[in-house]
Amino acid sequence: MSAAIQIQPMQWGDIPYMGSEELDVFTEKDAACFKEIRDVLIKHNALDRFGMCLIHKHFEMAEDEELTELTDAEGRKLTIVPRKKSEIDPASTTPTNWRFTASSEQPMVGCTCARNSGGHLGCHRGT
Repeated sequence: MSAAIQIQPMQWGDIPYMGSEELDVFTEKDAACFKEIRDVLIKHNALDRFGMCLIHKHFEMAEDEELTELTDAEGRKLTIVPRKKSEIDPASTTPTNWRFTASSEQPMVGCTCARNSGGHLGCHRGT
C-alpha cells in the first residue's frame, strides 16, 4: 500500500443491520455500479486483488473495537470477531475490508486478518 494512503478505522454506527429494509435486493443500478468498479479495477490491474462486499452489521461495536478475521485453514472456517484496537498489532494483521465515505478520501478499514509467519493467526498456526 502506498505511504500516501492513511487508512482510518471504520465507524460502524451508521451501517445498516443485516436483514433490515435498508439492505435492498441487488438491482440493475447496483449492476451498473459493479460494472464501473470492475472497469476501474481492470484499468489498475487490480481485478484479482480487490472485490466487493455488502456493508452491513450484525451487532453494535464499541468505538475502541475493530473486526479481525481468524482462520482455521484445516477446518475450513473463517471467524470474524471484534477485538480491542489496543490489542491489535498492525504488524501482525492485513487489512481485508475497507469502506469509502463521502467525507474522506481515505478508506476506512472494516476488517483485518490476523497473521503470523505461518500465514494466519487464530485456529490456524504455522507449522
